[in-house]
Amino acid sequence: MSVHPETHPDSRKGVKDISPICIQVEAFTDGLFDEMLPLIQKCWKECTQIKGETCAYYGEREFDVEPDLEGYKGLARLGSLVVVCLREDGLKGYAAGFTYPSLHHRKVLGCIGDTIYIEPGYRDHMGAVIDRFLREMTSRKADIIGWPVGPRTQVHKLLKERGFVRDDIVMEKRLFKESVCASLRP
Repeated sequence: MSVHPETHPDSRKGVKDISPICIQVEAFTDGLFDEMLPLIQKCWKECTQIKGETCAYYGEREFDVEPDLEGYKGLARLGSLVVVCLREDGLKGYAAGFTYPSLHHRKVLGCIGDTIYIEPGYRDHMGAVIDRFLREMTSRKADIIGWPVGPRTQVHKLLKERGFVRDDIVMEKRLFKESVCASLRP
């Protein structure tokens, strides 16, 4: 693993028993998915608190999410999926997203920042994770990136600092009260 220079302060040099922080793109595998799953659940629970009444599932988010492993694998096989991991003695955070050919502009390669979660004690490194994600998408020749994000979040603040602008907002409506998600409740 390589150490990302932006996340390894000089103050840590020479300190024993502290592993370096590593921020890097990793191949999506079953093993990585297994490492990500507990963080994905934490992300869901944290988003529940942040979104509150603004979520279409308000009052009904008390269930574990079941990410579509095969869907992620399919995106990885296509070379579309990007997962940036933050590690220090294990996975401490991730950002994941994918490229797609724009349906509105046939010559444009779009990108979605699908999800990001960094453990609370490592959130000072969130900007570096975002920067690594953006560098990877730039190297893949993405023309534009959309990143759905709540307006009261650290991610929103960091994206604005990196030149992101508010464009559309996402509107949600439950089409069926008894959805797949609702059936997952214990």
